[in-house]
Amino acid sequence: MIVSPAGSGKSVVIAEIARLALLKPKGQVMFTVHRKELVEQITQSFKANEVDLSRCTIMTVGKIAHRLDKLPKPTLIITDETHHSLAKTYKKIYEYYENVPRLGFTASPWRLSGKGLGDVYESMVEGPDVKWLIDNHYLAPYDYYSVKLIDDTALKRSSTGDYTNKSIDDAVGKVIYGDVIKTYKEKVNGQKAIVYAHSIEFSKKVAQEFNEAGISAEHADSKTPAKEREKIMSDFKTGKIKVLCNVDLISEGFDVPDCTVVIMLRPTESLVLDIQQSMRCMRYKPNKKATIIDHVANYTRFGLPDTPRTWSLEGRDKKKKASGSDVPIRTCPHCFAVISAAYSTCPICGYEIGVENKELKVDKSVKVEKIGKDFHFKTDYEKVRYSKMDPKDATSFRDLQKIGKARGYKPGWSFFQAKVRGFVH
Repeated sequence: MIVSPAGSGKSVVIAEIARLALLKPKGQVMFTVHRKELVEQITQSFKANEVDLSRCTIMTVGKIAHRLDKLPKPTLIITDETHHSLAKTYKKIYEYYENVPRLGFTASPWRLSGKGLGDVYESMVEGPDVKWLIDNHYLAPYDYYSVKLIDDTALKRSSTGDYTNKSIDDAVGKVIYGDVIKTYKEKVNGQKAIVYAHSIEFSKKVAQEFNEAGISAEHADSKTPAKEREKIMSDFKTGKIKVLCNVDLISEGFDVPDCTVVIMLRPTESLVLDIQQSMRCMRYKPNKKATIIDHVANYTRFGLPDTPRTWSLEGRDKKKKASGSDVPIRTCPHCFAVISAAYSTCPICGYEIGVENKELKVDKSVKVEKIGKDFHFKTDYEKVRYSKMDPKDATSFRDLQKIGKARGYKPGWSFFQAKVRGFVH
């Protein structure tokens, strides 16, 4: 199993391995994918790298499993997104070709069930990590923003371990869509963005709100007719559409290098899903800066894209947190960038957070885990900022009024504070 981050050029590496495998006189490569959209993508990559397609079987895992006795026997099986390989269909193929060498690629060898991939692979090779890829211009650097707009106490897990759609509906039910639009305009106005939603209805509603705000947007999901979906994807790639809203469709294998923004509206307990979705805007282009806007605070569970992680073929305790999620990070109270807890000055906006936070960086990481607990549904960003502002930092009577309103204090509080500070007489 080869571990290589999203956007690190796995398709090029895979194509070269396939080309070399076919230099042998009887070489035959079987390439398995779990979604039909990826078949065309890897086929084009193979063509570009001069792989002999006449000696390749490139199919979805479902099609291969139903044609085992009709397909040419491979000398090498390559599986992309191989974190899916514990599923029965994959195992059926591997058992049928039990003596054929297997090579699997994934950005995240991690499953919600906690099961390891040691039953499928004997050894693991790790490629460069995300930080190295950013530093060496293989992935774009990024800014990460997060303000929680949902009530995560309403989230419930299903039998798979991830959150149920109904509980997500309950949690996001009071979200004001306009705040998603407002944040887009404030942080990344005019840039190409992918929005991840949890349900078709929610995704369509967000797309509608973007369009009503004068920002071209479309929704697509797995049930969207193929031709319509292809047109939407094409329009997004050419820039005719600025915002593409979807439900778990645009994740693994989707490549749009000039997409600079990801907007996350889908809370998840899956590290795989978080990595695949959050990093979708980090494909490298010269001078590109990616922006990840995490409205559901998934970073509190998984850390950031370049958080160091420890991978293994062994299983893990299902109750254990995702690797790296305990790295001390927090949000800047002024611009809402998610940054290292070690910073006393926000590297994004320059806001002086305070030296005392530097001394308590480990404790601060715990508080980040609880971000939004006291401010559920305070979707006005200015309101959230004032709810966190120390009254000593107020520079006017108006500031004190906003602090009092954000915290639910009685009107007399702001007047009394203003009088003490000399703002009123």
